[in-house]
Amino acid sequence: MIVRKALVAVVLFSLIAISGPAQYRNASRDNIEQPEKVMEVTGVKPGMVIGEVGAGHGYFTFWLSKGVGEGGKVYANDIDRSALAAIERRRASENVANIETVLGTVEDPGFPAGSLDMVFMVNAFHDLEKPVELLANLRPALKPGATVVIMDRDPARASDRHFLPREEVEEIVGRSVFAMVRVETFLRYHNLYILRAKA
Repeated sequence: MIVRKALVAVVLFSLIAISGPAQYRNASRDNIEQPEKVMEVTGVKPGMVIGEVGAGHGYFTFWLSKGVGEGGKVYANDIDRSALAAIERRRASENVANIETVLGTVEDPGFPAGSLDMVFMVNAFHDLEKPVELLANLRPALKPGATVVIMDRDPARASDRHFLPREEVEEIVGRSVFAMVRVETFLRYHNLYILRAKA
């Protein structure tokens, strides 16, 4: 009987843990993508307003939310309503006040004009249907000097042909209204492409 009660207690504790914020933890992905270091290297600071293109279910969104703090804001964009709904559910369950979801189109993220200090695209750039057009429509949302960060897997290191080779990313960016400032390669599988608007 004692063993059975102990087992029930363990099961109940596990259910409580799963239903709370712990259900969103992903130690394996954290280890590979190193969100805290990525934010440090790219200059994410408290008080910033950041747009995330292709936020999906919000893995990186909530890291950005912590990075900008209560005085900042994150606009989480996607073209998938169900993905944005997942962010909204988590936002409510964790009582997060600095995330706003934005339903966009394949060529326009729909961010407010002149609002963003920085933009992130995490594991999304390779799936954009119209990357040059999207970048053009992204520019009006940026404050002067704003940075765009593309974080995508490098198939030369990730052995996954679904992603774009570095030279192809650079070629696409070269045709856009942005210029490549630098490329960070400290992550195991990903490159960080740092962009700024052309003069």
